[in-house]
Amino acid sequence: MRTTASPFLQPRTRRGFIMHKRALVLSALLAATAGSDLLAKEVQYPSKPITLIVPYPPGGPNDVIARTLSAELSKELKVPVVIENKAGAAGNIGTAAAARAPSDGYTIALPGSALAINTVIFDNLPYRLPDFRAIGLVAQGPVVAVAHPSAGIRSIAELAQAAKARPEAFSFPSGGKGTSPHLGGVLFNQQAQVKMTHVPYKGTGEFVPDLLAGRVPVAFVSPLIARQHVDSGALVALATTGEKRLRGWERVPTVAESGYPGFKVQPWYALVAPAATPDGVVHTLHEALQKALQSPRVQEKLVNLGLDAVPGTIRQADAAILGEAAQWKGIDWSE
Repeated sequence: MRTTASPFLQPRTRRGFIMHKRALVLSALLAATAGSDLLAKEVQYPSKPITLIVPYPPGGPNDVIARTLSAELSKELKVPVVIENKAGAAGNIGTAAAARAPSDGYTIALPGSALAINTVIFDNLPYRLPDFRAIGLVAQGPVVAVAHPSAGIRSIAELAQAAKARPEAFSFPSGGKGTSPHLGGVLFNQQAQVKMTHVPYKGTGEFVPDLLAGRVPVAFVSPLIARQHVDSGALVALATTGEKRLRGWERVPTVAESGYPGFKVQPWYALVAPAATPDGVVHTLHEALQKALQSPRVQEKLVNLGLDAVPGTIRQADAAILGEAAQWKGIDWSE
């Protein structure tokens, strides 16, 4: 007797086999495509706004640079770059907040030289240099030593002479310990062997009214702040603090050529991210920064600030930050 096998045990026809094989291939392709889409979504950066922490109040050099730079970074990264000012404690509050931020590239910071210098000055700093990795240097340049006309001095030599004769009459302001106005005053005190009193403020912009009123007679300030007030006669330019005369200030000598060889206060500004930020994310930010620094708008603003753009590698930025900390280790920071 012929028996009929179960249809589930019948061999596939050639047509059925081919259709089954095509279905398997299609399923595999769909799965691979879905996996690729998922992976792309996971690695896509950036996909939302980036917060750029400025550890100082609005109006100072860090803030002006950050706002100029953020517009160009937004163009390159195709997402908004939003400025968040977190001022106080000589920049340490905002800097520490950046160190504690998630290491996903969506919170970065633009500190100045104080990032490195504060590690030398403060004993209980809420961050360490290893808490960050550099994205890249942005700019660098000297500051300008200025005096209120009521002080009756027109040169660095006259400042040294007057401060020795009347030490109680001379003070200098800063945006806090470790900022470039502080460094300028401390270094001048030591090299000129005078004792001008340091008067710290919350930020650079906050001491300008007292400087213009003569309540603090001398300051080391950004060319951005000094320019209009020197041009109007409200302040007197004494010297600049770089290794060579500042572009646009060629008539003003450096402190070094005014009798204090080797005197240099040349602050820099850098973009940094939390230390655990992935390499790919840092590379994306670095490339965007390099393109932003080529922007005529950014370069014009930096020139107006008395700064030079500093394009370069991540490794060069790391070396500059570490070198700055080493430079100030031998200074007496007692006030």
